[in-house]
Amino acid sequence: MKQSILIVEDEPVQAMKLQFVLEQAGYTVHATDNGMSALSFLEQNAVDLVISDVMMPGMDGYTLCRRIHQTGQSKKCMVVLLTSQADPSDVLSGLSVGADNYIMKPWDPKDLIVRVKQILASASHRLRREEAESLEVSYRGKEYVIQANRLQMLNFFLTTYETQFRHSRKVASARDELALISENLEQVVAERTAALRGEMEERHRAEERIAEQAALLDLAHDAIVVTGTDHEVLYWNKSAETLYGWPAAEAVGRGVSSLFLNDHDKAAIAARAKLFEDGRWTGEMDQVTKDGTALVVQTSWTLVRDAKGEPKSILTISTDVSQKKKLEGQFLRAQRMESIGTLAGGIAHDLNNVLSPVLLSMAIFKERMKDPDSLKMLGMIEESARRGADMVKQVLMFARGVQGERMVLQPRHLVREMQKIVDQSFPKNFTFEMNTPAQIPCVKGDATQLHQVLLNLCVNARDAMPQGGTFRLSVEGVTLDEQYAALNPEAKPGNYVLVRASDTGTGIPPEVIDKIFEPFFTTKEVGKGTGLGLSTVLAIVRGHEGFVRVRSQVGTGTTFEIYLPAVDAFDGVQVRNEDAPPRNGNGETVLVVDDERIVREITRLTLLSHGYNVLTADEGTEALALYSKHGSEISVVLTDIVMPYLDGASTIRALQRMDPDVKVIACSGLNSNEKRIGAMTLRDVPFLEKPYTTEALLRKLEEVLHGEVEMSELA
Repeated sequence: MKQSILIVEDEPVQAMKLQFVLEQAGYTVHATDNGMSALSFLEQNAVDLVISDVMMPGMDGYTLCRRIHQTGQSKKCMVVLLTSQADPSDVLSGLSVGADNYIMKPWDPKDLIVRVKQILASASHRLRREEAESLEVSYRGKEYVIQANRLQMLNFFLTTYETQFRHSRKVASARDELALISENLEQVVAERTAALRGEMEERHRAEERIAEQAALLDLAHDAIVVTGTDHEVLYWNKSAETLYGWPAAEAVGRGVSSLFLNDHDKAAIAARAKLFEDGRWTGEMDQVTKDGTALVVQTSWTLVRDAKGEPKSILTISTDVSQKKKLEGQFLRAQRMESIGTLAGGIAHDLNNVLSPVLLSMAIFKERMKDPDSLKMLGMIEESARRGADMVKQVLMFARGVQGERMVLQPRHLVREMQKIVDQSFPKNFTFEMNTPAQIPCVKGDATQLHQVLLNLCVNARDAMPQGGTFRLSVEGVTLDEQYAALNPEAKPGNYVLVRASDTGTGIPPEVIDKIFEPFFTTKEVGKGTGLGLSTVLAIVRGHEGFVRVRSQVGTGTTFEIYLPAVDAFDGVQVRNEDAPPRNGNGETVLVVDDERIVREITRLTLLSHGYNVLTADEGTEALALYSKHGSEISVVLTDIVMPYLDGASTIRALQRMDPDVKVIACSGLNSNEKRIGAMTLRDVPFLEKPYTTEALLRKLEEVLHGEVEMSELA
C-alpha cells in the first residue's frame, strides 16, 4: 500500500514541484495552501507524513505542527518543516513544537527523496517508543521547551549536521575555486586591462571621428536635421540654426511641428506617407522660421533603419530656395512683360491708327456743331479715345520702358488738369482738394507720363473710398540734404518738387504694403484692377530720376509722396506756353504718307481746315515720286514709320538723299524707341506719337516749320 504525504505550501509553484517529485517516487500526495485547510484535511484523512512550509500567512508551520499534536495526530503522522535557514534557533523552535525533522530550501530532488524515505522509515520506531519528555533549553537569551525524545533530537541534529556539512563542502569548493581564480587573477586582470585599454582607444578614435563628422556637418551649407520616427529632433546642425533661427539647445527634443513644419499641411502629410512607403522623399516644401518668416526649401528625407530593418530615425537635408523661387518669379514676370510688350507692340500701331481718326475728327465736329448736347457727347467720345490711347501707352511704357518726349513743365498745370478730370468724371462723393503755392519749381519730364502718374493715384484713391471721401493733391518745393539722402538710398541731395497725394480711404494693410508696386499685384476684386497702376507710377517716377514714398494706416487713409528733381525754368530753358493756341497754316504744303486710308483722309481734312495744303501717299515709293515732282512746293513731310514695301525710316533716308534740307516729321502708333532709331540715323527727326490730336499735330508742324517755341513765364 502506498504511503501518503500531505504538502502544506502557499507558493503554488513550490507545491506543484514537491507534489510532482514525490508522486514520481511512488507516494500518494495531497496538497493544501494554508494551515487551516491542512487541519481540516487531517480530520477526514490519515496521512503518513506532513511536509509544511514554515513561513505561511495566517498560520505558520510551527503553529500548524503544534495544532497537529494537540489534536492527537502526532501518533498517526510525522511532521517535516520546510525552512530556508539552518540556524540552531530554528532547530530548537522545531523541536519545541514536536516536529520530526526539517528540510532546507532550496532542496535537491534526490536529497529530498532520500530524506523522506529516512523519515518514514523511522516512523515505526517512533510509534513503539515512550512519550517524549519535556526539556528546557536556553539559547541566546531565549527559553525553549522541547517536546521530543532522543530519536527526534537525533534526526534533527543529524539533519543539521548534514546541512552544515554540505554547506561547508560548498564553502570549501568555493574556497578552492577562489584560490584558483586568485592564482589567475593577475593574468585575467592584465588581459582585461589590455582589452579595456584597447576598447578605450577605439572609443576615443570613434569619438574623434564623430566629432570630425559633426564638425563637417556644421560646416555644411544645408540644414541637416535628424528626428525620431515620432518627429522629435535628435540632431540639429549649425546651418539649421541659421536657416530656422532656433538654437540647437532649444530645438533638440522638440517636435518639428513646433519648429518649422505644420503637421496638418497636406503636402507634409503626403510626404511622410511617401517616406514610410519608399524610404525616401525629395521635393519643395513651405516652412517657417522662428520669427514666422515664410521659407521655401528644397528638402530630402531619408528613412534610417536599425539592424532588424525597423524604422529608427529620419535624416532631413534642406536647402533654402526662397531667393531662387523669387528670382524665378521675377524671371517669369519679366517674360510675361516681354510677351505683353510684344503683344502690345503688335496691336498698338493698328489700334492707334483706329484712334487717330477719332481724335482728329473731334476738332472738325466741334467747329461744325453748336448744339450743347452734341458738343458734350463729342467731348465724352474724345475723352474715351484719349483714355484708350493712354491705356495703350501705359502698357507699352511698362512693358518696354519707352521714354517719352521730355520738356520743362510746371507741375501746377498738371494738378489743375487733374482737377478738371476729377470734376467731370469722378463720383460726386469724391472731394478733390488742391494746394498749389504760387512759387513752385519746374520739372523736366514727359507731360503725358506725369499726367498718368497723377491719374493712377486719383483712381486708386477713388477705389479706396467706395463710400466717398477726400483726396488732397499738393505740390511744393523741397530741398533734400546729405543726411536725408544717406537714409534713403534712392534720393540724392538737391532740390525736388514734392507731389503729395493723400486720401481718407481704407488704407493698406502692413503685410502687403511692400508688395503694392509689384506688377500685377492688386488687393482689388477680380475684374476691378490689373495690378499695373502703381507699378507704372514707380516706373515713370524712376524714369524721371525721382523716387516714391508711401505711408498708410488701415481705416485712416494712405499718402503717396512723389519726389521729382527740380529744374530752373528760366535758366536758358524754353518752356512751352500750353495755354496759347497752336498757329494755323499759311498755305504751306504738307505731304502726308500713311498706309491707313482713314488716317490719311482725316489728317488731310484737318490740315485743310487749318490753312494747309495737303498731298497724300499710301506708301514710301509713292511719296518719293510725289516729292521728286513737287519737292519745291512741299514744306514738310509727315510720314508713318510702319508701312509695307518701303517703310518710313527708309523713306526718310531716301528723301534726305534727294534733298538734305527736307523737313520731316515721323509718326507711329508703336511708340517704340527701336522704331524711332531708324528714323534718326542721319539726323534728328521730330516724332509725333499716334494717336495724335489736332492740337498736337498743329503744334508739331509749328515747331518744325517755324523753328520757334513760344515762351511764357509760368508763375
